Amino acid sequence: MRLPLRHPPHGRDAPLRRCAYLEALAEHARGLALGPAADLVTPRGSRGRFGSALQWHFGLEPHDGLDRLDWEDRIELKLVSVWRAREGLACDKLKVCDLTIDPWHKLGNVLWVFADRLTRVVVGHRFTQMVGPMRERLEASWSIDPHFERPSLFVEAREQEQRQAPAYYLSAAWFRAEGLLPRELPGVLPFDSRWWSSARTGGRDPLITLWRGEPQGELSCPRCGGPIRADHERLGRDGWAPAVHAMPFGERCGLRGHFAVAASHLALGPGEPGRGELESALQGLLGPDQVERLADHVVEPDDHLH
Repeated sequence: MRLPLRHPPHGRDAPLRRCAYLEALAEHARGLALGPAADLVTPRGSRGRFGSALQWHFGLEPHDGLDRLDWEDRIELKLVSVWRAREGLACDKLKVCDLTIDPWHKLGNVLWVFADRLTRVVVGHRFTQMVGPMRERLEASWSIDPHFERPSLFVEAREQEQRQAPAYYLSAAWFRAEGLLPRELPGVLPFDSRWWSSARTGGRDPLITLWRGEPQGELSCPRCGGPIRADHERLGRDGWAPAVHAMPFGERCGLRGHFAVAASHLALGPGEPGRGELESALQGLLGPDQVERLADHVVEPDDHLH
């Protein structure tokens, strides 16, 4: 059920906020697999765990639900999960903030970080400032009926931990209308939500095995060495395919769903910095003590340009 907006729009452009260090982190985040950090810093199955993992990688506390902006109270960070659709990249509606928080403040200056929905690998980013026609189009949501029209910003009633937790959301159509989603990005794969739901066992995401163009036949599980079967034709066409782990298998592999991803479709190409770590992270080969924070490897500039 949708509810009326609580906070009226500000009716003025947001002042530009930027930070050279955040820009450097965003540039270096391409090819970052968020799964290992999510397992490290958030409870399994928690809402927004990959966004919390991104915050951790950027050197922030993995929190949510605060009225302060994520980065120095100047810029908000938003993780947008994307997948490849017939008309280009697509995404779902995106939570902005809880109903008690001013969404217009949250959206003044935003770093949108795009991650592939299937692999949870960062594939790109974009900064926005809420000004001019873009601001005016979004502010029109204030006067649009939330039930019978399609506002870009809306409040949705939801239940969380057996309590009401209404929140502001941006519609998926808003991202397309404003041209925020690129037509395509390396590393973005199609997504099958029905298969994904069936493949998640015990609240755990299915495990990934990389396919490197081997001829038709079984793949070798990178975790236990057992045989993995997948449709090679679909792997070549779509970049991924559901997989079956045959016996023998390790204890960890036997309790999880599986899928294969074409190594040629990853966000980082062979030989690029971080490619080896990306492959290990995707295939679940990193132990908790091997998960390195992105902020520890990006040099902080002397001048943040603000």
